[in-house]
Amino acid sequence: MRVAVTGASGHLGNVVCRQLIHRGYEVNALYNSDKRGLHGVDVKLFQGSILDEELLKEFLKGCDFLVHCAAIISIHGDPDGRVKKTNIEGVKTVLACAVDAEVKKIIHVSSTHAVMEVPLNEPMEEDRPYKQDNDFAYDHSKAVGEQIMLKAFKNGDIDGCVVRPSCIIGEYDFKPSEMGKALLDLKKGKIPVLPPGGYNFVNVKDVADAMINAIEHGQNGEAYFLTNKYYEIKEIAGFVKEITGRRKPKFRLSFGVMKFLLPFVKFWGKITQSAPVFTTESIMALKNGHPNIINRKAKKDLKLNSSPIKNTIKEFFDWQKAKE
Repeated sequence: MRVAVTGASGHLGNVVCRQLIHRGYEVNALYNSDKRGLHGVDVKLFQGSILDEELLKEFLKGCDFLVHCAAIISIHGDPDGRVKKTNIEGVKTVLACAVDAEVKKIIHVSSTHAVMEVPLNEPMEEDRPYKQDNDFAYDHSKAVGEQIMLKAFKNGDIDGCVVRPSCIIGEYDFKPSEMGKALLDLKKGKIPVLPPGGYNFVNVKDVADAMINAIEHGQNGEAYFLTNKYYEIKEIAGFVKEITGRRKPKFRLSFGVMKFLLPFVKFWGKITQSAPVFTTESIMALKNGHPNIINRKAKKDLKLNSSPIKNTIKEFFDWQKAKE
């Protein structure tokens, strides 16, 4: 069986490719520009955009399944339109080409951000309402992209299911991801104070394996939370201290102080021509990190594993050290 993977050089994408190969699948891997994550991985490489129909036709030729990982993740809005173009228009293009190529099934990667986190005092299950166009650009784009796919699945245009990972941590984080940068900054002592709040963190291999299981066992038209457990940021910093010996920051900012500092953080980012250290999106992600996301359906259908996050963080640092 041959599987096509978009976004194949990203953190999740390259781990999906590695796990597919390990489990005996052949892989067509589509990446945009940076292919470090695929170095030494036995895949057939394709470079280009998911908006390029001719490229997608060649990429999907002879493939039985498609795992659509490609997306723009943003905590900085959508100033140049790339988030909407990739996460909505890109989904439409990929879907149409997959139907034309007679792919048997699509596994579409969405996000827990596609649906409403509030209320926080009730268990968060897959049937939460979708984010709307007055929500953050990334969140809304993932909601729309997911709905485009689910409509096609339920209409019988093609078989498939949607997976919604939470915040992914783990090995093979080459670029690194926003979370990977945060872990490395904690290790290097570059984060003087901790933000409040927390989030649901999950092992990248657990997510990849569940996605591959979805190829055979994912129910058509279903959405699955690929999540693990909620941790406060101070707990994550404590794990980094235990693993690396780096003293964790003693002080924590309040959400009120962080919001007050936002204009100064943005101004400093413009002066230094660097991304702001935090944004409105990142503040709200931590403030609304749901403490009880229910992943029962993914555990049953997709055999989702729940690796301890402390071990996952250690794997991340061990891999980073071996890479140096």
